[in-house]
Amino acid sequence: MRSVMLVDDEPLIVKGMQAIIDWDQNNMEIVGTACNGLEALSMMDGGPVDLIITDIMMPQMTGLELIRETKARNPYTKFIILSGYEEFQYVREGISLGVENYLLKPVNMEELEATIKHMQRDWEHEEMRQIQMDQSWRILRNNILQRWANETIDAKEFRERAQLLEIPMNKSTYCAASLRIVGDDQGDDPQMYLPGITEQCEQIGNKDLPDGCGIICFPDQEGDIMLLFVSAGTEGNDEWQIQALTRMKQAVTEDTDARVWGIIGQSESTYLGFPKSCKSVKLWLKNHLFMDCNTFIMQVENEEEATNQHQKKPGPAMEQFHKLLRDGEVTEVDRFIDEFFNVEGKELCLARTPFFNSAIQLMLAAKELEKTPDYGDIFGPLSRIHTLNKLKQLVRKVVHRTLDTYHTAEKTYSPHIMAVLEVVKNHYQDELSLKTLSQRLELHPNYLGQLFQQEVGTTFSDYVNQYRIERATHLLLYSDKKTAEIAGEVGYWDSTYFYRQFKKYAGVSPTELRSIYMKK
Repeated sequence: MRSVMLVDDEPLIVKGMQAIIDWDQNNMEIVGTACNGLEALSMMDGGPVDLIITDIMMPQMTGLELIRETKARNPYTKFIILSGYEEFQYVREGISLGVENYLLKPVNMEELEATIKHMQRDWEHEEMRQIQMDQSWRILRNNILQRWANETIDAKEFRERAQLLEIPMNKSTYCAASLRIVGDDQGDDPQMYLPGITEQCEQIGNKDLPDGCGIICFPDQEGDIMLLFVSAGTEGNDEWQIQALTRMKQAVTEDTDARVWGIIGQSESTYLGFPKSCKSVKLWLKNHLFMDCNTFIMQVENEEEATNQHQKKPGPAMEQFHKLLRDGEVTEVDRFIDEFFNVEGKELCLARTPFFNSAIQLMLAAKELEKTPDYGDIFGPLSRIHTLNKLKQLVRKVVHRTLDTYHTAEKTYSPHIMAVLEVVKNHYQDELSLKTLSQRLELHPNYLGQLFQQEVGTTFSDYVNQYRIERATHLLLYSDKKTAEIAGEVGYWDSTYFYRQFKKYAGVSPTELRSIYMKK
């Protein structure tokens, strides 16, 4: 079933479009409505839609801007424009953007339905061409498998696609597994070749399997190779799964010279349980850090083990660390970090949360020394870290960068700039501008702007935004306030603008930040 989004700032138009066409009869489903382009884009963060029917003139983002932005993200989305404007410039630009039709309000329903029928024929032809090409067939299968694993596909659509793509649905056991490839900092990233590696794994894994058993491999959006183990037997012997995963793991290690970890999830009795098995694997990976061993294979026995935080780690001695930072004792700082991240024993993996939380505490402590902290180099890399050693390296890198600048000669600001910095510190939640401040200081705004950039090393607007994001970061990490409330407290009255600025300066969204920093 094709997905449809309606975008118009007139609610009556949207309601009318929902009711006047039999969408089910046309094998289509309205998955969302929006009153402007920005709202529509945010709704598509969870995935693209097949068809967008949009007005042109809307607040915040026009329909034409929405089309351009959406096509940059997903060139396969189709568009129909509904407009009250017959001006040639809109028609011409709509045609240049490749829209399916440009219809004037009030809409001629026969013409609209004819346009939809035409698009359906185009979709059918496109699907046939893709299926006839082996690579396109594999891409389509990977997409269906990803949506199946994430439970983002309609049951009826999955059954139809599974039959076409030879995904088994009548086996007695279904089990998910994952191969995570972790390359070194030097050389090529193995994940660049993930599609080819995945195809190779499937070929190797399916050799010498017991009768009735099979393996399907597909890459997921996090860069892991996901595996579907199926079996027609009911004896519950999973030894063949371990043997096949070992063969694939060894082949990937030899080809990429990278560390490879294999995780096997829970077995389920029907294809409906495969997403649950996938979740158990991904949850286990999310909750653990690995030691720097070469390769290993582990089995997730049950959901309780998947969430087991078996490694208890007390937090760092922050008062001591703050003193070392202020004293600038780099050798002692490094010794402190090394000792904290030193783990005795022979464990292959550790609970991620306590180590991540402690690492963030240490890096934020260093950032507090900076006048204009940039949080992008903290939170951006965290999602790509899977080993304890890499986490330690990130902490040392961030701390060293701060100490290199902090313990140089202190800058002496002019009285005018000191006054500006004091205003930002005490009134960052208010509307601030160089024009207003220049009037208070009796300076020309252009001169004040040049003086600020010369002494502080950044523009006034960047400094204000960085300061606000710093305050927002502390509220996100150390309070339970909602994101919209925090945005207002630090001076952003438009939540959408706050999200954009936060992602720009911190490297992750507010939601992602809180997800990374899971509270103990």
